[in-house]
Amino acid sequence: MDELKSPLVRNSVRRDTLNTNSFFNSFIMGQAVKREVRKSRVKVQLSPEQQDLNALQSEASAYILKNSETTISTPFSIVCLEISSDSDVVLFGSSNGNLSRYDLKEAKIIDDIPLNIGQINSIRLDEEHERAIVVGETPIVRVYKLPRFELEFELTGHLMAVNKCEINYEKQLAFTVSDDTTLRMWDLNERSSKGCLMKHTGMSKSLALSGCGKYVFSGGEDCLIRVYDMNLCEEVLNLKSHIGSICSLAVNFDSTLLASGGADNLVIVWSILDFTPMHVFTEHTGIINTLKFTEETNFLVSGSTDSSMRVWDLMKDRREISLNSHMAQVKDLLITPYNESIVSCSEDKSLKIWSFPEFMEECNFKILNNNFNSVIEANGDIVSCGSDHQIRFWSRNSDEAGVIGSTTGIGLKCSMSLDGEKLAIGDDYGNLYIFSKDYTHIKDFQAHKGPIRDMCFISTGELITGGGDSKVLIWDLNTWENKQLRGHQQSIWCIGYCPSHLSENILVSGSSDKTIRIWDILSIQEISVLQVQEQATSLCITNDGRYVISGGINGTVIIWNIAENVEESIFNLHTEMVTGIYVTDDCQTILSASKDRSIHVISLMYRIPVSFMTRKQPILCLTITENCEDIITGEYQMIYIQDNPITSSKTRILGPEDNVQKYLTYMKNILTGNSVPHDITMDKFVVLPYFFNTLHFYTFLGLRDYLNASLIETAPIIPSKNGYHPLYISLLKGLKGIRDDIVDALIAIGTNNPFLFQILENVIIEMNNKSFPKLGNIYEAIYQPAMRRSLPKFCSPDIDFPIVIISCHPRIRPEDFFNSEDISTHGKGILFKESYVRINYTMGSKGSIEFLESLANCTNLNVMRSPLIQAMVAYKWENAKYPMMVQGICFYVYLLILSVYTAFLSEISKVSGDSFWPGFGLFFCNTLLLLYELFQISVSGAFYFTYLWNYIDWSRGIMLYAYIIITWTGEWQDASYSVFSLVIFLSFLRGISYFRLFKLTRYLINLLFQVCKDIQGFLILLVYSTLSFCFLFIVLNRCEETETIKCEPKSFSMYLMTSYNLVLGNFEPEELDIVEYACLTFALMINPIIMLNLLISIIGDTYDRVQSDSLSADMKELMDMIQEVENMMFFRRNSNKLQFFQECTEFEKQDQEASWEGKLRALQSMIEGIESKNYENNQNLLKKVKLQDKLLQIQSEKIEILTKHVFEQEKEKIKEKVSKKISQ
Repeated sequence: MDELKSPLVRNSVRRDTLNTNSFFNSFIMGQAVKREVRKSRVKVQLSPEQQDLNALQSEASAYILKNSETTISTPFSIVCLEISSDSDVVLFGSSNGNLSRYDLKEAKIIDDIPLNIGQINSIRLDEEHERAIVVGETPIVRVYKLPRFELEFELTGHLMAVNKCEINYEKQLAFTVSDDTTLRMWDLNERSSKGCLMKHTGMSKSLALSGCGKYVFSGGEDCLIRVYDMNLCEEVLNLKSHIGSICSLAVNFDSTLLASGGADNLVIVWSILDFTPMHVFTEHTGIINTLKFTEETNFLVSGSTDSSMRVWDLMKDRREISLNSHMAQVKDLLITPYNESIVSCSEDKSLKIWSFPEFMEECNFKILNNNFNSVIEANGDIVSCGSDHQIRFWSRNSDEAGVIGSTTGIGLKCSMSLDGEKLAIGDDYGNLYIFSKDYTHIKDFQAHKGPIRDMCFISTGELITGGGDSKVLIWDLNTWENKQLRGHQQSIWCIGYCPSHLSENILVSGSSDKTIRIWDILSIQEISVLQVQEQATSLCITNDGRYVISGGINGTVIIWNIAENVEESIFNLHTEMVTGIYVTDDCQTILSASKDRSIHVISLMYRIPVSFMTRKQPILCLTITENCEDIITGEYQMIYIQDNPITSSKTRILGPEDNVQKYLTYMKNILTGNSVPHDITMDKFVVLPYFFNTLHFYTFLGLRDYLNASLIETAPIIPSKNGYHPLYISLLKGLKGIRDDIVDALIAIGTNNPFLFQILENVIIEMNNKSFPKLGNIYEAIYQPAMRRSLPKFCSPDIDFPIVIISCHPRIRPEDFFNSEDISTHGKGILFKESYVRINYTMGSKGSIEFLESLANCTNLNVMRSPLIQAMVAYKWENAKYPMMVQGICFYVYLLILSVYTAFLSEISKVSGDSFWPGFGLFFCNTLLLLYELFQISVSGAFYFTYLWNYIDWSRGIMLYAYIIITWTGEWQDASYSVFSLVIFLSFLRGISYFRLFKLTRYLINLLFQVCKDIQGFLILLVYSTLSFCFLFIVLNRCEETETIKCEPKSFSMYLMTSYNLVLGNFEPEELDIVEYACLTFALMINPIIMLNLLISIIGDTYDRVQSDSLSADMKELMDMIQEVENMMFFRRNSNKLQFFQECTEFEKQDQEASWEGKLRALQSMIEGIESKNYENNQNLLKKVKLQDKLLQIQSEKIEILTKHVFEQEKEKIKEKVSKKISQ
């Protein structure tokens, strides 16, 4: 209770607070590794990527936890609030007459004191915090002594319930208003009434005091705010602007502003200096129950019966922030010092503590009775034209508008030249107005016979206009002459142009004739025509000149491929006309604005909607300032400017502003492990600048059910700012089940939107290394035939196939494959294939080598059967086979010299007695080969030592050097033939590897190695049986010498050879006794018959397996050789450019795989596909049933809550009526 004794000082020194950021970070990091630590009880070693992910996720989670509200549930409805001077304790009075205290530091209720006085309507603490003044549904004003809340005295005078109480601390006066229509003053020192100051004609509901003690304000059901002057001791003024009861009043801390809230749902802010309205806020949809100013008077917070609170910016007039989390009307609120928190109470029996919200950087320019049809940035100013016929400009530092001029008709479009020297405005009469950069009028004239809805300046300084007369005109502003682009049949609605050097000669125009025409500005010729289903109202060209983005009159956004003249992607996001399209300079993001009051953010790269922003009014135009820093929208009677959240580094939530607090509450429950039903609407939100949406959090926390529920509804799978998308997160955290679910969803979505596969770029290598089971399905999905009508179907018969192009563009461009004369309407049929995942295909680059290594490590053989991998390996082999062939030729030259030396030159050297020159040729060849090995070590590093062939090379080379030295020195001649025999063996063994160069022998080489690998167990048994029979024969053939019998001594090796010869069925018949015959018979059955048949069986199984996987084995052998060549191309290590793989082949009806193995694989693949589809359908159905069950459960809970709430209200009403009758 000591905290209540300290004086209530509103501007006290800020108390020390907990480091909430570090607390939240620790909490999230702890949750992330909690399970792993519990299982292993060892230190968790995280990779740099995991550490970075954990850090980003912790920052985003900390922001959510910090800005979401804390809810304290109570068994009763809270009506009023008060806070201690140190801001540590909140007092609240309830509808059942209890007075409770909540400790903000400890986050718990520390007292619940029943006062037994009925509903408590207001609590105030005196300056010393020794007394608490409590008023409620009884007409008595009670003063309690702290800290035990003992009743000190009562003040009587009111006849009905007292609604509000305030204290003048300086004069120790209390003021109260009551249902008896009166405002009364009480002397707390004398414990007496000072009489009735004012009287309303209806119940008095609200009360406020000015800080200087001069004015007392009361509001009542008579719709008046009555002002009592304490100096004059009389009522001096009545303020009337509301059309309903005045339910709440508040005065700011320096007594310059008065805020009033009424039953008419209005919040009005008055100047106390002259009592005139300064602001009128109309956004609430219910009665305003409570109002509070912040200490610096920058903000006003209101609470309403619409169950929401709103925070109003009084200084910069920024959009209000809505706090929607209460389930019933907000009864009261308070703001802690320094705007740290907002505490609110509601009839939903909860107390909520909110972190004070942070406004975005924005500003507004308002002009009544004007629609801003066009707004642009011109030399740092904001220039607009609209329905009031005025051309205005604003400076960023001033709210005052300057007038540039006026238009005869309604201003429709503004445009500024690229050099900033000229300003052009067009109106609905077809008039064109030209001004200089200092807004001096230059010329105006009628340019069209209909409205000029769009115009733009081009890089040559000319102005292009589109009019209602179906003309597109190019104006020379020096000679005032024009050139016409002919083609449209009806009114021009929009024009698109981009000054980038890649697209500066391209112009697009849209008309109500439902066409979009693409023009070459230099030749004044039409390039192509795009037919649209709905009239285009906004157009934009990307900087690279590849795409046109159009917005339609019905709200559709379409991405057009200029090269193919086809629509690539369609987004039905808006419900009304699209009024603005913008593409960021990096061609990654599209912003589309509409009259439906929304701005949608679309990923151009991945072709998925990311999120959207909302406005209060329909958006009539959209402009993005230089460097994408600000978003400017023209609306009804207002220009709205905000910093661009996409490019800003500031942490915030991107999504529908009215539901941001709901999202924060939902995510807080998710992050803290509270069980909440899945809410699909939360997938619309993104935490910036991290670009984390709910799928990132679900994956990070391992919430598979939530993730699947979102994936079923095709929630956006987007990468974060650092490239962490849900699939990447699941791989980093080893979440196999979640990984499989995401891949299934990705493949399903990619069927209609293959551009989404580009998110696989940073995980494809990791998936190869981990031999992901569904990797074959992924490679099948990302490499698709291009069957678009715009692509050629036939070519000249002289063209050789396949043709492979490594392109920067995800879609096929025929000009990359053929010259114009090669394409025909008959001849060879052609089929294009395109991949939608960028991979590094540059031979010798670090990325290419890493990708090949991952494929070589992949044990999923379905990957090798995929058309993309086969085509890619074939393409790389065409470039790598020549260096490998040169290497093979050099080695076989060495073998030829070795063979000649072995067969002839050794004899010649014996005859001549000169051993130097015959050995010099071998020495020279061996030196060259070993120098090549040293070069490989220098460029390959550790990778060199992963191949067995390299060890054989060094063994062969060292032994050959040893042999030559022995030959030249004449020392250790006895060992020379042994060493030379090993040289010959290792040389010819190494020569086997070069048979991999040829397709006919590559398969047999693989079979040979597989057989050697598979017979290891057989060899152990064979050695065991051979040795056992060897020892048996030693015993049975033991010879004892006599005078007549001489025994020839036999060595162990002879017995071993005898036993081994039995394996080959080779033995000499001898006279043997019955035991020896039995042993011999048994040995002949075991070794020659059983063991050799076992060997044949093993080799047969190996042959079948190798034959069925011959394609995979062939791919692996080729990749090994390609990798060897790429390691030598060290000069390309840093050429790490990601590109798309595209192929053109001859079109023919292809048998699935003619061999019986291929048919079996096709059948197996079909069965697996059907099984997978059925399983997926069953799982989706089960998930939907569970989701519906959860939704029904939620609805039933809501109905139960509402029923209880209604019951409580009826109970309170009956109780109130009974108490009134008793009092009467």
